[in-house]
Amino acid sequence: MKIKASCLFLLALLATTCDSSGFDHFWLVQVWPSGYCLQANCSQTSDRFIIHGLWAVNVVDKTLPGTAGKGDPSIRPSWKKHGSAAKEFIQPRDYFQMALQLAKDTDLRNTLQNHGAVPILPDGGSYNKRDYKAAIKNKTGHDPLLKCVKGDDGISHLKEVIICVDDQAQSFIQCAKQKDRCYFDIMFDVPPRTN
Repeated sequence: MKIKASCLFLLALLATTCDSSGFDHFWLVQVWPSGYCLQANCSQTSDRFIIHGLWAVNVVDKTLPGTAGKGDPSIRPSWKKHGSAAKEFIQPRDYFQMALQLAKDTDLRNTLQNHGAVPILPDGGSYNKRDYKAAIKNKTGHDPLLKCVKGDDGISHLKEVIICVDDQAQSFIQCAKQKDRCYFDIMFDVPPRTN
């Protein structure tokens, strides 16, 4: 009888620890416009990272679906697509304020420049992936996930930086081990100068 009870307890424990479908934490996703526009075929003019969203994810770093449907005309598409998956824990206004504060806290462009991972002068250049990660880890205490797009030149161009954040959107945490989608050297394109 003790063996059956132990087995049932073990099965119940495994079932709860293996359930990776529910909300666990957030991803702060920031886009580098030059890399993004290589993939989306758009014109970019910003020399700052842009908040893509504060995405609700599960324990294995899989994004959770929000409530947005195709063609959703909402004025808050980021909340509907990403934030609403954690609506039991966070309200829309708090969601946006937290995303803004976290992006301000990371200050990615200056963080990368101060660490020498990207140029101070607006010329662009190729930098080692290790340098990008070290600069961001120095700021947040944890490794980020990097996503790149392969350009027509065959080179990996920085597209997104993902930083994991706790379930209260207050502190940076370590992301689950996922592979970066970048080659060893990453091009950091800068927007063209306008006169």
